[in-house]
Amino acid sequence: MVRRETARLRAILERTLLLVSATTGGVAGAYACSGGGEGSSGRDGGEDAAAVDVTAPRDSGAEAASDASSSDGDAGPLWSPGCEPTPPVVYDAAADAPNCAYRLTLPCGVPSFVTSIDPIHCVLDLSSCVDLCTGVAFPFLSCEVANGFGCDDDAEAFVGADGAPIVVECDKCTISGRRPAGFTRPPRIRATDALGQFFAGASHLEAASVVAFEGLAEELRRLGAPAELVRAARRSARDEVRHARVTARIARRHGAEPPALRVGARRGSRSLAAIAVENAVEGCVRETFGALVAAWQAAHAGDPRIARTMARIAADETRHAALAWAIAGWMEPRLDARSRQAVLAARRRAVRTLLREVTSPSPSVLVVRAGLPAAPHARAMVEELQASLWEP
Repeated sequence: MVRRETARLRAILERTLLLVSATTGGVAGAYACSGGGEGSSGRDGGEDAAAVDVTAPRDSGAEAASDASSSDGDAGPLWSPGCEPTPPVVYDAAADAPNCAYRLTLPCGVPSFVTSIDPIHCVLDLSSCVDLCTGVAFPFLSCEVANGFGCDDDAEAFVGADGAPIVVECDKCTISGRRPAGFTRPPRIRATDALGQFFAGASHLEAASVVAFEGLAEELRRLGAPAELVRAARRSARDEVRHARVTARIARRHGAEPPALRVGARRGSRSLAAIAVENAVEGCVRETFGALVAAWQAAHAGDPRIARTMARIAADETRHAALAWAIAGWMEPRLDARSRQAVLAARRRAVRTLLREVTSPSPSVLVVRAGLPAAPHARAMVEELQASLWEP
């Protein structure tokens, strides 16, 4: 089952790489973050901080899971009149700063579509983060209330309130992988080297994937899934332990330390439908794209050690993505019609979110030395997978 899916997926990914390489231009050009010259200001923005356009059409993954009849179009206006966010400004934008981080001011306080805020760390939920920061920076679970709002006092009091303006920080990290339920963003990774920061974030997400696969293996066992799927999930967890270790070594070589992992406790057993939705988003879409990106890095990284590391990771991640498709093949026929439509809607929304995310350019050092696909290549990769795999 998994072996057959691995062979099928490997063929699709190899064909995608060939097509994208043949039909897109070279990687030359400006891929650095918007702004970021010597005249840029520090953390607080300021007059010299570079303003960038913001486009944030609504695309809530949580809504996708419950709205089986959702169309492919936008869900309507995201902002109430007069509550549109001000143009975001880049900060931490010294010439050598890799953060690609932005501050976004919300004049009417936290908008009503924000479904939850971590009361300890002032962190917004993932789907709200995507809504707020898409078009500004790649949302790596990284939307945080930045102006001392005091979330630990009364988080519910300001969710959806028309209070004073707040400031949200959006961070960019071009890593895709399986995130466990309850995963929250790490503290900001401080580094002067973009490679160090990138691989510290990668190591953190690989560590989170260990938790995700361990939980998935247990859920599959509880649901009576074929033993092959349970074994494959446990093997994937072991792979991710190794990935976290090798990416941490790269990060440390470039002066950065992976942050500690924070995953909230899972409450009770989840339904088959909930697991299927998560598998569609995290596995069939995001892990599949992550495997493709890793293969691209293996072929394009200017640093030979990074290229060798990503070649090994790409082979494992292809197998992990194939596991997601094998799980979908076993699980989705066991759902009722409404739940199957919810899974399909969630997968479609995840693809559209990914299309928006990859339009944000990566720092040039990550394109050249780490081999990350430049924005035109990344978008072409998503579109090709959309045509050949996600929406055939």
